Amino acid sequence: MSITESQLPGPKGLPILGNLLKIDVNNMHNQMERWAEEYGKVYRLSLPIANLVVITDPVITQIILKNRPYKFVRMTKLDRILRREGIHGVFNAEGDEWELHRRMVTKGLDVKHQKDFFPQMLRTVERLHNKWSKNADNGEIIDLQSDFLRFTVDITSSLAFGYEMNTIEQDGGVVQDHMEKIFPMIFKRINAPIPWYKVFRTKEDREYDKALSEVNKLVDDFIIQGRKRLKDNPKLRENPKNFLEAILVAAEEEEDFGDKEVKGNLLTLLLAGEDTTAHTLSWAIFLLTKFPESQERLINESIEILGDSKWLENYDDHNKFEYLDGISNETMRLKPVAPILLFEPTEKVEIEGYVFEKGQLLLLETRYASIQDEHFTDGETFNPARWIKETKCPVHNMNSFVPFGGGPRYCPGRNLAILEIEMVLSMLFKNFKVEMVTPHEDVKEIMAFTMMASDYKIKLTHRN
Repeated sequence: MSITESQLPGPKGLPILGNLLKIDVNNMHNQMERWAEEYGKVYRLSLPIANLVVITDPVITQIILKNRPYKFVRMTKLDRILRREGIHGVFNAEGDEWELHRRMVTKGLDVKHQKDFFPQMLRTVERLHNKWSKNADNGEIIDLQSDFLRFTVDITSSLAFGYEMNTIEQDGGVVQDHMEKIFPMIFKRINAPIPWYKVFRTKEDREYDKALSEVNKLVDDFIIQGRKRLKDNPKLRENPKNFLEAILVAAEEEEDFGDKEVKGNLLTLLLAGEDTTAHTLSWAIFLLTKFPESQERLINESIEILGDSKWLENYDDHNKFEYLDGISNETMRLKPVAPILLFEPTEKVEIEGYVFEKGQLLLLETRYASIQDEHFTDGETFNPARWIKETKCPVHNMNSFVPFGGGPRYCPGRNLAILEIEMVLSMLFKNFKVEMVTPHEDVKEIMAFTMMASDYKIKLTHRN
């Protein structure tokens, strides 16, 4: 027997408003998980405009992801807001249009370009090490999360534009200060039942407008510089040195890929590359300082692989990390930066006995499944060793682990993100002792487009 949206269970709501007043936007992922315990893996939330179907079942999630970008697309409201701000790229393109964007983007994010880019990554890692070394010398209590955001924006801008931004060594007024205002506001507008910002501009709205304007100017300048390099050095067309040059060359060969699409993908890479990896690094520090035995194994592995070097100097050596790779996966399993995905069917579909009408709002809460014992042994326990073949736990269901999405739209930046995480964590724990100053229990999960940790402070000391 098929189950329709109206037949699904869910929390009781108020007339007209439904469950709207019950939803805590900044903590909605945890709310969805608690309601899944009460109402099951598929349930309904009543909202003023349209009802929302929440899905935590990994089987249904995988089917939806595998049927993108044709049978399922991102929530129309999300796409509309992103396009209004000039962000139109591989993230929010759909159907045949996505195929074109994906083809363009992957030309600049393949392994060859990543290897060519590795020396620039080394310079950024060295700057980060030097900053932390000064912090340790002075006994300073620091905001490591801010350092991670600056590191990832430096890496992303170097890869994307061939420009070494070096925000790590700047005190303030850098592009990262603007960028950290953008994603939270987009998330807020997506969840706003009424778009008041169109008629009434708050201080927060004005700050967002300024931040987006500054980032747009930056990207416009980079495009001008990229075109000039290609004009002055035609040989670059055969071997582009960065993502910008690669996508500009590719765009010349595609009639339907113009300046708007080039800029949209550059903005997508800059924003997504900065935010997601930085927050994963922040969560990794939170977990490693909470579980010192895991930290000790990481230190030993880093010493063994890095030898006399302070950081990873040989690109191929990053494949030698086993336990650190496990730390990355375990961090993303317990603290995924994108635990909520929003989609709509493009036609009436039935999955596992559930019927979803065309345009039905679907919210996939992906963490719930990954922390259940039925999918991972001791699901709520931090155990990086579970990812090593020789010590893999009895229950290890990869279908419930989707930190980079799945199906055709698997994140093209996955390999770069893992490389950044491995380079930073191996360098940090080989050279420094990390002391959590803020109590672990005071660190909270905050949803703001990505799931980030609340502010916390740490102290570094040199490791003998």
